[in-house]
Amino acid sequence: MTHWRVAAEEPSGADAKVWLADPAEGELWLFKPVTIKGEHVHGENWAEKVASELGNLLAVPCARVEMAVRDGEVGAISRNLRPAGFEMHNGAVLLSDLVDDYIPGAYAPAGRPGHNLENIKRVLDGASTPPGAALPGSFSAFDTFAGILVLDAWIANRDRHDENWSVLVPRTPGTPRRLCGSYDQAGCLGFNLRDASRSEILTSNRLPAWVRKGTAWRFEHQGKPPSLVALAHHGLGLASSEARQFWLAQLEGVTEDTEADLLGRTPELSDPARTFALEVLKINRKRLLHDRD
Repeated sequence: MTHWRVAAEEPSGADAKVWLADPAEGELWLFKPVTIKGEHVHGENWAEKVASELGNLLAVPCARVEMAVRDGEVGAISRNLRPAGFEMHNGAVLLSDLVDDYIPGAYAPAGRPGHNLENIKRVLDGASTPPGAALPGSFSAFDTFAGILVLDAWIANRDRHDENWSVLVPRTPGTPRRLCGSYDQAGCLGFNLRDASRSEILTSNRLPAWVRKGTAWRFEHQGKPPSLVALAHHGLGLASSEARQFWLAQLEGVTEDTEADLLGRTPELSDPARTFALEVLKINRKRLLHDRD
C-alpha cells in the first residue's frame, strides 16, 4: 500500500490516521496503524477486520475492513462509507444541535450526559437505513442502530462514543438522511491483551467476570454504567417489534462453527487470541439471547 496516494489526514480520533486513494478503483480507505507499547503489539487490525465480518453475519451494515501494511507499518484499512452527494455528521455534532443538556464526549464529562438512546432515537427520527443495507424495508435508522448495539455487546466493543456513529446528510434538498454504516470497531474481543493474560483468564475460569466488565461507559449513566448487553436490550426495547425479533434471530442463527471458521481465516490471530475471542462470543451470545444482563 506504500504506493497509494495520501488523499487527506483524518482529524478525528486520538491516533494518527490517513485517507488513502486506491489507484485501481479510486476509492478512499482510512489507514489506521496498530498500537505498539514497548514490545507489546495490540491487535486493532485483526479486531476491526473480525468485527466487520461478524457484523456482516448479523446483517449489520459495516465498513469493509482489510488488514494492511504501509511503509512497514502494520494496520488496517477501512473503506469510506460516505457516498458522493452526502456529508457525514457524527453523533456529537447532531446531539449538540438538538439536546440542550448534552456535553460532547470529547470533554470527558462524568456520566456522559445527553449521549443516551432516547436522544439518539430523536436524532435519527425520519432517517433511513444505511446505503446498500440488506435489511427489511420497514426498518428505520434507529432499528438499524439497535442492531449495531447488539453487535457491540456480542463482540465486547466498549468504544461506541458520540463520534463513533454518524448520519449521512444529503447536499440535495428532498433526499432523505441516512444512518451511516458502523465503523471504527477495533476496541473489541480483548484486542489489547497479551497472550499470557488471555491464557490465564481462560484457565482460571475468569472469562465470565471479564466479559461483565464490558460496560457502556460511553453512554449516559448515573453511578455504575450499564453492561453492553443491558444497553443493547434497552435499544431493542426502543426499536420496532420487527427489529427486536430480527436482530435476536440473526444472532441466534450464527453458529459456533461459523465463528470458528471466520476466526480461523484470520492468520494474524495467535491461538490464545482466537480461543479467547471465540469464548467471548459464546458467552455474550448466551447473555444476549437468554440472560439479558
